[in-house]
Amino acid sequence: MIRRSLIVFAILVVGYALYIKFGKPELNTVQHQASGNRISAEQYVFGPEAPDATVIVGSSLSFRIAMDSLPPHTSNLSFGGLTVYDGLELVRRSGKKPKRILVETNMIFKEADRAFLDAVFQPGLYELRKAAPILREENQPTGVLIGYIKRAMKQGGQGPDVAEADSMQMSENLLNTNRGIFAKVPVDSTQERFMATLEREVKALEKNGTEVLFVEVPISAELMASPLATRARESVMEHFPTHTFIRSDRTWRTTDGLHLEWHNAQRYSRWLAQQLRSTP
Repeated sequence: MIRRSLIVFAILVVGYALYIKFGKPELNTVQHQASGNRISAEQYVFGPEAPDATVIVGSSLSFRIAMDSLPPHTSNLSFGGLTVYDGLELVRRSGKKPKRILVETNMIFKEADRAFLDAVFQPGLYELRKAAPILREENQPTGVLIGYIKRAMKQGGQGPDVAEADSMQMSENLLNTNRGIFAKVPVDSTQERFMATLEREVKALEKNGTEVLFVEVPISAELMASPLATRARESVMEHFPTHTFIRSDRTWRTTDGLHLEWHNAQRYSRWLAQQLRSTP
């Protein structure tokens, strides 16, 4: 009985591995925010390296940037609930040397999540996931099943209507929360600690031949003028005066003062792509 069970198990594993390698279609297998973060990280770390690669590192603000508007071989390492420092360290620990990195400046005074990075590069499991794709987050059976359900719902007309006009409604509760967050500026010693880390990461990238640009993702006009946003902007310009700093003076609608509405995220992505094309 045990032998038969092991044989069946082995057949199922081999069959699923072959399906993942040769038969699995493009599916959205994200189950929740942490799952999405892990999938993006593993796709970058285990994926092929292009010589002209561009990488975006940031928070959930940059997560909404549409990749189809940006240059080919662009990866978005902007993670929901995490920070620019998680993306920067992920690139460094991956050993890859992208041609260009866009660093979001909106959340530069926020701590990295050590548990997230340690889980991605956990010794033993990292090597197994590299050798066996079926062990990666995007290929978990539950996620694949959810991916098929999402695709069926979208084909059946039950998904979000992308043609629907942007809502003019904004969540007042979230906006008030973000007002409180952006009204406070860290003490000088904390600011300098973060900027020292950012300078160290940028120097390491540039030493490997990577061009580093800074990008301020547009938020509501009110929060853009807040003490925290103003100080973050000033800090970047003070510490990196010779670097390209891309920011928009236009007004973009958000859902909570911070995150762009879907249609505005699409428009901003096209605008950003145009800025990158005009940047030497």
